[in-house]
Amino acid sequence: RDAALLHPHVEGAPSETGRWNAVCVNCHATNGKRRFDAPADVATAGVQAITADTRVAELGIACEACHGPAAEHVRLNSSPLRRYRQYLTGDVDSAIVQPARLMPAVSSQICGQCHAVWEHYDEAAERRANISGLLYRPGDDLSKSRLVVQPSRNLGAPTMKAILQAYPGYIADSFWPDGMIRVSGREYNGLIDSPCFVNATDERRTLTCFSCHTMHKTANDPRSVAEWADTHQVAAGKEGNGACLQCHPSIGANVQRHTRHEAESTGSSCYNCHMPYTTYGLLRALRSHTISSPTVAESVEVGRPNACNSCHLDKTLAWTSEYLERWYGTSPVVLNEDERTVATSLLWLLRGDAGQRALAAWSMGWAPAQAASGTDWMAVPLAMLLNDPYDAVRFIAARSLRSLPDFVGFQYDFLAPPAERTAATLRVLDQSSRLIPARARRPDAALLLDVSGSPRMDAIVRIGLERNDRPVVLRE
Repeated sequence: RDAALLHPHVEGAPSETGRWNAVCVNCHATNGKRRFDAPADVATAGVQAITADTRVAELGIACEACHGPAAEHVRLNSSPLRRYRQYLTGDVDSAIVQPARLMPAVSSQICGQCHAVWEHYDEAAERRANISGLLYRPGDDLSKSRLVVQPSRNLGAPTMKAILQAYPGYIADSFWPDGMIRVSGREYNGLIDSPCFVNATDERRTLTCFSCHTMHKTANDPRSVAEWADTHQVAAGKEGNGACLQCHPSIGANVQRHTRHEAESTGSSCYNCHMPYTTYGLLRALRSHTISSPTVAESVEVGRPNACNSCHLDKTLAWTSEYLERWYGTSPVVLNEDERTVATSLLWLLRGDAGQRALAAWSMGWAPAQAASGTDWMAVPLAMLLNDPYDAVRFIAARSLRSLPDFVGFQYDFLAPPAERTAATLRVLDQSSRLIPARARRPDAALLLDVSGSPRMDAIVRIGLERNDRPVVLRE
Protein backbone atom coordinates (compact mmCIF):
# COMPACT_ATOMS: atom_id res chain seq x y z
CA ARG A 1 0.00 0.00 0.00
CA ASP A 2 2.82 2.46 0.84
CA ALA A 3 4.18 2.00 -2.68
CA ALA A 4 0.85 2.79 -4.34
CA LEU A 5 -0.04 5.98 -2.46
CA LEU A 6 2.10 8.95 -1.53
CA HIS A 7 2.37 8.83 2.25
CA PRO A 8 5.01 7.78 4.76
CA HIS A 9 5.08 4.23 6.04
CA VAL A 10 2.69 3.75 8.96
CA GLU A 11 2.98 0.68 11.17
CA GLY A 12 -0.39 -0.96 11.84
CA ALA A 13 -2.16 0.82 8.97
CA PRO A 14 -5.36 -0.91 7.81
CA SER A 15 -5.28 -3.37 4.95
CA GLU A 16 -6.47 -2.52 1.46
CA THR A 17 -9.61 -4.52 2.25
CA GLY A 18 -10.28 -2.25 5.20
CA ARG A 19 -9.57 0.84 3.13
CA TRP A 20 -11.96 -0.33 0.40
CA ASN A 21 -14.77 -0.86 2.88
CA ALA A 22 -14.13 2.49 4.57
CA VAL A 23 -13.51 4.76 1.59
CA CYS A 24 -13.42 3.25 -1.89
CA VAL A 25 -16.91 1.71 -1.75
CA ASN A 26 -18.45 5.19 -1.83
CA CYS A 27 -17.43 5.71 -5.45
CA HIS A 28 -16.15 2.43 -6.83
CA ALA A 29 -19.44 0.67 -6.28
CA THR A 30 -23.06 1.65 -6.85
CA ASN A 31 -25.13 2.43 -3.76
CA GLY A 32 -22.61 1.05 -1.29
CA LYS A 33 -23.50 0.57 2.37
CA ARG A 34 -20.50 0.05 4.62
CA ARG A 35 -22.35 -1.23 7.72
CA PHE A 36 -19.42 -0.98 10.12
CA ASP A 37 -19.95 -1.94 13.72
CA ALA A 38 -17.65 0.96 14.72
CA PRO A 39 -17.23 4.54 13.41
CA ALA A 40 -15.56 4.93 10.03
CA ASP A 41 -12.67 7.00 11.40
CA VAL A 42 -11.73 4.07 13.64
CA ALA A 43 -11.79 1.78 10.62
CA THR A 44 -9.51 4.00 8.57
CA ALA A 45 -7.09 4.65 11.41
CA GLY A 46 -6.61 0.97 12.20
CA VAL A 47 -7.08 1.62 15.90
CA GLN A 48 -9.06 -1.53 16.60
CA ALA A 49 -10.52 -4.49 14.80
CA ILE A 50 -13.99 -3.89 13.41
CA THR A 51 -16.56 -5.85 11.47
CA ALA A 52 -17.88 -4.71 8.10
CA ASP A 53 -21.04 -6.04 6.52
CA THR A 54 -20.58 -4.07 3.30
CA ARG A 55 -23.31 -4.34 0.69
CA VAL A 56 -23.65 -2.80 -2.78
CA ALA A 57 -26.29 -2.66 -5.48
CA GLU A 58 -23.55 -3.40 -8.04
CA LEU A 59 -19.78 -3.62 -7.89
CA GLY A 60 -18.28 -0.94 -10.08
CA ILE A 61 -19.77 2.25 -11.51
CA ALA A 62 -23.05 1.07 -13.00
CA CYS A 63 -25.72 3.00 -14.91
CA GLU A 64 -27.64 4.10 -11.82
CA ALA A 65 -24.57 5.80 -10.35
CA CYS A 66 -24.97 8.57 -12.95
CA HIS A 67 -28.57 8.18 -14.14
CA GLY A 68 -30.26 7.55 -10.80
CA PRO A 69 -32.71 4.83 -9.72
CA ALA A 70 -34.02 3.05 -12.81
CA ALA A 71 -36.77 0.68 -11.66
CA GLU A 72 -39.52 2.89 -13.08
CA HIS A 73 -37.52 3.47 -16.26
CA VAL A 74 -37.20 -0.30 -16.76
CA ARG A 75 -40.88 -0.89 -16.01
CA LEU A 76 -42.15 1.75 -18.44
CA ASN A 77 -39.79 0.80 -21.22
CA SER A 78 -40.70 -2.86 -21.10
CA SER A 79 -43.37 -1.73 -23.56
CA PRO A 80 -41.99 -1.81 -27.13
CA LEU A 81 -44.70 0.65 -28.20
CA ARG A 82 -43.44 3.23 -25.72
CA ARG A 83 -39.87 2.75 -26.83
CA TYR A 84 -40.81 3.11 -30.49
CA ARG A 85 -42.87 6.25 -29.85
CA GLN A 86 -39.98 7.85 -28.03
CA TYR A 87 -37.67 6.91 -30.87
CA LEU A 88 -39.97 8.57 -33.43
CA THR A 89 -40.77 11.70 -31.41
CA GLY A 90 -37.48 12.22 -29.64
CA ASP A 91 -39.34 12.82 -26.37
CA VAL A 92 -37.29 12.96 -23.20
CA ASP A 93 -37.72 9.95 -20.94
CA SER A 94 -38.77 11.56 -17.67
CA ALA A 95 -38.37 8.27 -15.79
CA ILE A 96 -34.56 8.48 -15.85
CA VAL A 97 -31.98 11.23 -15.29
CA GLN A 98 -30.00 12.27 -18.34
CA PRO A 99 -27.08 14.36 -16.99
CA ALA A 100 -26.40 16.23 -20.22
CA ARG A 101 -29.96 17.63 -20.22
CA LEU A 102 -29.73 19.10 -16.72
CA MET A 103 -28.71 22.66 -15.90
CA PRO A 104 -24.90 22.91 -15.96
CA ALA A 105 -24.31 23.27 -12.22
CA VAL A 106 -26.57 20.31 -11.45
CA SER A 107 -25.12 18.10 -14.17
CA SER A 108 -21.56 18.55 -12.90
CA GLN A 109 -22.68 17.66 -9.39
CA ILE A 110 -23.31 14.15 -10.67
CA CYS A 111 -19.57 13.93 -11.34
CA GLY A 112 -18.86 15.79 -8.12
CA GLN A 113 -20.53 13.14 -5.99
CA CYS A 114 -17.31 11.15 -6.46
CA HIS A 115 -14.78 13.49 -8.05
CA ALA A 116 -14.55 15.81 -5.05
CA VAL A 117 -13.17 16.17 -1.56
CA TRP A 118 -16.35 16.14 0.51
CA GLU A 119 -17.54 15.40 4.01
CA HIS A 120 -20.78 14.59 5.81
CA TYR A 121 -22.27 17.60 7.56
CA ASP A 122 -22.58 15.86 10.91
CA GLU A 123 -22.26 12.55 12.74
CA ALA A 124 -25.93 11.74 12.19
CA ALA A 125 -25.44 11.87 8.40
CA GLU A 126 -22.32 9.72 8.74
CA ARG A 127 -24.19 7.08 10.75
CA ARG A 128 -27.09 7.08 8.30
CA ALA A 129 -24.76 6.63 5.32
CA ASN A 130 -22.97 3.79 7.11
CA ILE A 131 -26.22 1.81 7.30
CA SER A 132 -28.32 3.03 4.37
CA GLY A 133 -25.78 4.43 1.92
CA LEU A 134 -25.29 7.97 0.67
CA LEU A 135 -28.44 10.09 0.29
CA TYR A 136 -27.46 11.88 -2.93
CA ARG A 137 -29.13 10.80 -6.16
CA PRO A 138 -28.31 12.16 -9.63
CA GLY A 139 -30.31 15.33 -10.28
CA ASP A 140 -30.35 16.33 -6.60
CA ASP A 141 -28.55 19.36 -5.17
CA LEU A 142 -25.30 17.83 -3.91
CA SER A 143 -24.84 20.55 -1.30
CA LYS A 144 -27.97 19.46 0.56
CA SER A 145 -26.52 16.14 1.63
CA ARG A 146 -22.78 16.81 1.94
CA LEU A 147 -20.18 19.54 2.18
CA VAL A 148 -17.89 19.89 -0.84
CA VAL A 149 -14.65 21.21 0.65
CA GLN A 150 -13.52 24.54 -0.80
CA PRO A 151 -10.73 26.12 1.26
CA SER A 152 -11.24 29.34 -0.71
CA ARG A 153 -14.84 29.58 0.48
CA ASN A 154 -15.99 27.38 3.33
CA LEU A 155 -13.18 26.91 5.87
CA GLY A 156 -15.41 28.72 8.36
CA ALA A 157 -18.25 26.22 8.05
CA PRO A 158 -19.00 24.33 11.29
CA THR A 159 -18.21 20.99 9.65
CA MET A 160 -14.81 22.23 8.48
CA LYS A 161 -13.95 23.72 11.86
CA ALA A 162 -14.66 20.39 13.53
CA ILE A 163 -12.62 18.46 10.97
CA LEU A 164 -9.62 20.79 11.23
CA GLN A 165 -9.71 20.63 15.01
CA ALA A 166 -9.53 16.83 14.86
CA TYR A 167 -7.20 16.62 11.83
CA PRO A 168 -5.08 19.82 11.48
CA GLY A 169 -3.38 18.51 8.34
CA TYR A 170 -6.62 17.75 6.51
CA ILE A 171 -6.41 20.64 4.02
CA ALA A 172 -2.68 20.23 3.34
CA ASP A 173 -3.27 16.57 2.46
CA SER A 174 -5.52 17.48 -0.48
CA PHE A 175 -4.99 21.13 -1.41
CA TRP A 176 -2.21 23.58 -2.19
CA PRO A 177 -1.96 26.41 0.35
CA ASP A 178 -4.11 28.73 -1.81
CA GLY A 179 -6.92 26.16 -1.93
CA MET A 180 -6.27 24.63 -5.37
CA ILE A 181 -6.74 20.86 -5.37
CA ARG A 182 -3.50 18.85 -5.60
CA VAL A 183 -4.73 15.24 -5.59
CA SER A 184 -6.24 13.15 -8.37
CA GLY A 185 -9.88 12.16 -8.75
CA ARG A 186 -11.11 15.46 -7.27
CA GLU A 187 -11.66 17.41 -10.46
CA TYR A 188 -15.00 18.86 -9.32
CA ASN A 189 -13.19 20.90 -6.64
CA GLY A 190 -11.08 22.36 -9.43
CA LEU A 191 -14.01 23.04 -11.73
CA ILE A 192 -16.06 25.04 -9.22
CA ASP A 193 -13.08 27.27 -8.40
CA SER A 194 -12.35 28.02 -12.08
CA PRO A 195 -13.14 31.51 -13.45
CA CYS A 196 -15.01 29.91 -16.36
CA PHE A 197 -17.41 28.43 -13.79
CA VAL A 198 -17.46 31.15 -11.13
CA ASN A 199 -17.77 34.13 -13.50
CA ALA A 200 -20.22 32.67 -16.03
CA THR A 201 -22.96 35.22 -16.78
CA ASP A 202 -25.20 32.77 -18.63
CA GLU A 203 -26.09 29.77 -16.49
CA ARG A 204 -26.62 27.65 -19.58
CA ARG A 205 -23.12 28.42 -20.85
CA THR A 206 -21.36 27.69 -17.57
CA LEU A 207 -18.29 25.48 -17.84
CA THR A 208 -19.18 21.92 -16.86
CA CYS A 209 -17.56 18.52 -16.89
CA PHE A 210 -19.47 17.87 -20.12
CA SER A 211 -17.89 20.89 -21.79
CA CYS A 212 -14.91 18.63 -22.44
CA HIS A 213 -15.78 15.06 -21.43
CA THR A 214 -18.26 12.45 -22.56
CA MET A 215 -18.98 9.34 -20.54
CA HIS A 216 -19.96 7.33 -23.62
CA LYS A 217 -17.91 7.33 -26.80
CA THR A 218 -20.05 8.87 -29.56
CA ALA A 219 -20.68 7.34 -32.98
CA ASN A 220 -18.92 10.21 -34.77
CA ASP A 221 -15.72 9.76 -32.78
CA PRO A 222 -13.11 8.20 -35.11
CA ARG A 223 -10.91 7.04 -32.22
CA SER A 224 -10.97 3.52 -30.88
CA VAL A 225 -12.47 2.96 -27.45
CA ALA A 226 -8.94 2.47 -26.09
CA GLU A 227 -7.77 5.78 -27.54
CA TRP A 228 -10.84 7.59 -26.19
CA ALA A 229 -10.33 6.08 -22.74
CA ASP A 230 -6.63 6.95 -22.82
CA THR A 231 -7.53 10.66 -23.18
CA HIS A 232 -9.58 10.43 -19.96
CA GLN A 233 -12.82 10.30 -21.97
CA VAL A 234 -12.35 13.70 -23.56
CA ALA A 235 -14.96 14.15 -26.30
CA ALA A 236 -14.08 14.09 -30.00
CA GLY A 237 -12.70 17.44 -31.13
CA LYS A 238 -11.94 18.49 -27.57
CA GLU A 239 -8.59 16.71 -27.23
CA GLY A 240 -6.75 19.85 -28.35
CA ASN A 241 -7.54 23.55 -28.26
CA GLY A 242 -11.06 22.97 -29.55
CA ALA A 243 -12.34 22.55 -25.99
CA CYS A 244 -11.26 26.06 -25.00
CA LEU A 245 -11.88 27.77 -28.34
CA GLN A 246 -15.58 26.95 -28.19
CA CYS A 247 -15.81 29.77 -25.63
CA HIS A 248 -12.72 31.78 -26.63
CA PRO A 249 -12.93 31.85 -30.44
CA SER A 250 -10.96 35.10 -30.85
CA ILE A 251 -7.79 33.39 -29.62
CA GLY A 252 -8.20 30.70 -32.26
CA ALA A 253 -7.82 33.30 -35.03
CA ASN A 254 -4.16 33.68 -34.10
CA VAL A 255 -3.06 31.25 -31.41
CA GLN A 256 0.60 32.15 -31.81
CA ARG A 257 -0.06 35.81 -31.00
CA HIS A 258 -1.60 34.75 -27.68
CA THR A 259 0.84 32.00 -26.68
CA ARG A 260 4.11 33.46 -28.10
CA HIS A 261 4.95 29.90 -29.17
CA GLU A 262 4.81 28.24 -32.56
CA ALA A 263 1.18 27.52 -33.42
CA GLU A 264 1.59 23.74 -33.67
CA SER A 265 3.94 23.37 -30.71
CA THR A 266 3.06 22.01 -27.27
CA GLY A 267 3.65 25.55 -26.01
CA SER A 268 0.50 26.61 -27.87
CA SER A 269 -1.66 24.01 -26.14
CA CYS A 270 -4.30 25.69 -23.97
CA TYR A 271 -4.20 22.69 -21.65
CA ASN A 272 -0.45 22.90 -21.05
CA CYS A 273 -0.56 26.53 -19.93
CA HIS A 274 -3.96 26.78 -18.24
CA MET A 275 -4.42 23.23 -16.91
CA PRO A 276 -0.83 22.22 -16.09
CA TYR A 277 0.29 19.04 -14.38
CA THR A 278 0.05 20.16 -10.75
CA THR A 279 -2.16 17.34 -9.45
CA TYR A 280 -0.69 14.10 -8.11
CA GLY A 281 -2.20 10.62 -8.23
CA LEU A 282 -1.77 7.14 -9.65
CA LEU A 283 2.03 7.45 -9.43
CA ARG A 284 2.07 10.34 -11.90
CA ALA A 285 1.19 13.98 -12.44
CA LEU A 286 -2.26 14.86 -13.76
CA ARG A 287 -3.76 18.07 -15.09
CA SER A 288 -5.18 20.65 -12.75
CA HIS A 289 -8.90 21.19 -13.30
CA THR A 290 -8.82 24.70 -11.90
CA ILE A 291 -8.30 26.76 -15.03
CA SER A 292 -5.66 29.38 -14.28
CA SER A 293 -2.85 31.39 -15.86
CA PRO A 294 0.80 30.73 -15.01
CA THR A 295 2.53 33.02 -12.51
CA VAL A 296 5.80 32.98 -10.64
CA ALA A 297 3.92 33.91 -7.48
CA GLU A 298 2.17 30.53 -7.39
CA SER A 299 5.56 28.83 -7.16
CA VAL A 300 7.16 31.26 -4.69
CA GLU A 301 4.23 31.88 -2.37
CA VAL A 302 2.25 28.64 -2.75
CA GLY A 303 4.87 26.10 -3.79
CA ARG A 304 2.88 24.89 -6.79
CA PRO A 305 4.82 24.23 -10.01
CA ASN A 306 3.92 26.81 -12.65
CA ALA A 307 3.19 25.82 -16.24
CA CYS A 308 6.24 27.58 -17.74
CA ASN A 309 8.86 25.95 -15.53
CA SER A 310 7.09 22.60 -15.68
CA CYS A 311 7.97 22.50 -19.38
CA HIS A 312 11.14 24.62 -19.44
CA LEU A 313 12.78 22.56 -16.73
CA ASP A 314 16.19 24.07 -17.41
CA LYS A 315 15.07 27.64 -16.67
CA THR A 316 14.91 29.71 -13.49
CA LEU A 317 11.98 31.56 -11.94
CA ALA A 318 13.74 34.80 -12.88
CA TRP A 319 13.62 33.75 -16.55
CA THR A 320 9.92 32.96 -16.30
CA SER A 321 9.19 36.20 -14.47
CA GLU A 322 10.90 38.22 -17.18
CA TYR A 323 8.89 36.69 -20.02
CA LEU A 324 5.54 36.76 -18.21
CA GLU A 325 6.02 40.43 -17.41
CA ARG A 326 7.15 41.26 -20.96
CA TRP A 327 4.41 39.28 -22.73
CA TYR A 328 1.43 39.55 -20.40
CA GLY A 329 2.23 42.31 -17.91
CA THR A 330 2.31 39.85 -15.00
CA SER A 331 3.66 41.52 -11.87
CA PRO A 332 7.08 40.23 -10.76
CA VAL A 333 7.68 38.93 -7.24
CA VAL A 334 10.73 39.10 -5.01
CA LEU A 335 13.04 36.14 -5.57
CA ASN A 336 15.86 34.84 -3.39
CA GLU A 337 19.31 33.97 -4.73
CA ASP A 338 18.52 30.33 -5.60
CA GLU A 339 15.22 31.26 -7.25
CA ARG A 340 17.06 33.76 -9.45
CA THR A 341 19.98 31.52 -10.40
CA VAL A 342 19.03 27.82 -10.13
CA ALA A 343 16.67 25.99 -12.49
CA THR A 344 13.32 25.78 -10.75
CA SER A 345 12.89 22.08 -11.46
CA LEU A 346 16.03 21.36 -9.43
CA LEU A 347 14.67 23.33 -6.48
CA TRP A 348 11.38 21.41 -6.63
CA LEU A 349 13.18 18.09 -7.06
CA LEU A 350 15.76 18.55 -4.32
CA ARG A 351 14.18 20.99 -1.86
CA GLY A 352 10.44 20.40 -2.20
CA ASP A 353 8.09 18.31 -0.12
CA ALA A 354 7.30 14.75 -1.23
CA GLY A 355 4.44 15.89 -3.48
CA GLN A 356 6.57 18.53 -5.19
CA ARG A 357 9.40 16.04 -5.66
CA ALA A 358 7.01 13.56 -7.27
CA LEU A 359 5.69 16.19 -9.72
CA ALA A 360 9.18 17.39 -10.64
CA ALA A 361 10.43 13.85 -11.18
CA TRP A 362 7.43 13.07 -13.39
CA SER A 363 8.02 16.23 -15.46
CA MET A 364 11.53 15.04 -16.27
CA GLY A 365 9.96 12.05 -18.01
CA TRP A 366 7.34 14.13 -19.86
CA ALA A 367 8.19 14.22 -23.58
CA PRO A 368 7.28 17.91 -24.21
CA ALA A 369 9.45 18.99 -21.27
CA GLN A 370 12.31 16.81 -22.45
CA ALA A 371 12.08 18.34 -25.92
CA ALA A 372 12.05 21.89 -24.53
CA SER A 373 14.78 21.38 -21.92
CA GLY A 374 17.10 18.65 -23.20
CA THR A 375 17.77 15.53 -21.16
CA ASP A 376 21.54 15.14 -20.84
CA TRP A 377 21.58 16.90 -17.44
CA MET A 378 18.64 15.11 -15.80
CA ALA A 379 20.19 11.82 -14.65
CA VAL A 380 22.09 13.17 -11.65
CA PRO A 381 19.21 15.07 -10.03
CA LEU A 382 16.89 12.11 -10.63
CA ALA A 383 19.48 9.84 -9.02
CA MET A 384 19.17 11.91 -5.84
CA LEU A 385 15.62 10.58 -5.49
CA LEU A 386 16.44 6.89 -5.84
CA ASN A 387 16.78 6.70 -2.06
CA ASP A 388 13.92 9.08 -1.24
CA PRO A 389 11.93 8.21 1.92
CA TYR A 390 8.73 7.87 -0.14
CA ASP A 391 8.22 4.73 -2.22
CA ALA A 392 6.13 6.60 -4.79
CA VAL A 393 8.78 9.29 -5.33
CA ARG A 394 11.47 6.65 -5.90
CA PHE A 395 9.26 4.79 -8.39
CA ILE A 396 8.50 7.94 -10.42
CA ALA A 397 12.13 9.07 -10.43
CA ALA A 398 13.30 5.66 -11.69
CA ARG A 399 10.67 5.64 -14.42
CA SER A 400 11.76 9.08 -15.64
CA LEU A 401 15.41 8.05 -15.42
CA ARG A 402 14.72 5.08 -17.71
CA SER A 403 13.14 7.45 -20.25
CA LEU A 404 16.54 9.11 -20.78
CA PRO A 405 18.48 7.77 -23.80
CA ASP A 406 21.53 6.78 -21.75
CA PHE A 407 19.58 4.96 -19.03
CA VAL A 408 17.04 2.84 -20.87
CA GLY A 409 16.85 -0.50 -19.06
CA PHE A 410 18.62 0.80 -15.95
CA GLN A 411 18.35 -1.90 -13.27
CA TYR A 412 16.84 -0.62 -10.02
CA ASP A 413 14.31 -1.87 -7.48
CA PHE A 414 12.50 0.97 -5.73
CA LEU A 415 11.51 -1.40 -2.91
CA ALA A 416 15.05 -2.69 -2.33
CA PRO A 417 16.80 -2.07 1.03
CA PRO A 418 18.37 1.42 1.46
CA ALA A 419 21.91 0.17 0.87
CA GLU A 420 20.96 -1.21 -2.56
CA ARG A 421 19.16 2.01 -3.46
CA THR A 422 22.23 4.03 -2.49
CA ALA A 423 24.34 1.79 -4.70
CA ALA A 424 21.97 2.51 -7.59
CA THR A 425 22.43 6.25 -7.05
CA LEU A 426 26.22 5.82 -7.18
CA ARG A 427 25.93 3.81 -10.40
CA VAL A 428 24.01 6.67 -12.02
CA LEU A 429 26.61 9.21 -10.87
CA ASP A 430 29.44 7.05 -12.19
CA GLN A 431 27.78 6.45 -15.55
CA SER A 432 26.97 10.15 -15.89
CA SER A 433 30.56 11.18 -15.22
CA ARG A 434 31.82 8.83 -17.93
CA LEU A 435 29.36 10.36 -20.42
CA ILE A 436 30.47 13.97 -19.87
CA PRO A 437 33.42 13.99 -22.33
CA ALA A 438 31.27 12.51 -25.09
CA ARG A 439 28.57 15.13 -24.61
CA ALA A 440 30.94 18.10 -24.44
CA ARG A 441 28.17 20.01 -22.71
CA ARG A 442 28.79 23.67 -22.03
CA PRO A 443 28.73 24.99 -18.47
CA ASP A 444 25.29 25.97 -17.24
CA ALA A 445 25.04 27.70 -13.88
CA ALA A 446 21.25 27.28 -13.70
CA LEU A 447 21.62 23.51 -14.07
CA LEU A 448 24.49 23.46 -11.55
CA LEU A 449 27.00 22.36 -14.19
CA ASP A 450 30.57 23.62 -13.83
CA VAL A 451 32.97 24.78 -16.54
CA SER A 452 33.62 21.19 -17.60
CA GLY A 453 29.91 20.36 -17.78
CA SER A 454 30.14 18.26 -14.61
CA PRO A 455 27.42 18.45 -11.95
CA ARG A 456 28.31 20.71 -9.03
CA MET A 457 27.68 18.11 -6.35
CA ASP A 458 28.44 20.60 -3.56
CA ALA A 459 25.49 22.76 -4.67
CA ILE A 460 23.25 19.75 -5.28
CA VAL A 461 23.96 18.39 -1.80
CA ARG A 462 23.49 21.84 -0.22
CA ILE A 463 20.03 22.23 -1.74
CA GLY A 464 19.16 18.62 -0.93
CA LEU A 465 19.94 19.21 2.74
CA GLU A 466 17.24 21.88 2.74
CA ARG A 467 14.61 19.34 1.67
CA ASN A 468 11.12 19.86 3.10
CA ASP A 469 10.70 16.72 5.19
CA ARG A 470 7.23 17.45 6.51
CA PRO A 471 5.06 14.30 6.47
CA VAL A 472 2.94 14.25 3.31
CA VAL A 473 -0.22 12.17 2.93
CA LEU A 474 -1.79 13.05 -0.42
CA ARG A 475 -5.36 11.73 -0.18
CA GLU A 476 -5.86 10.67 -3.79
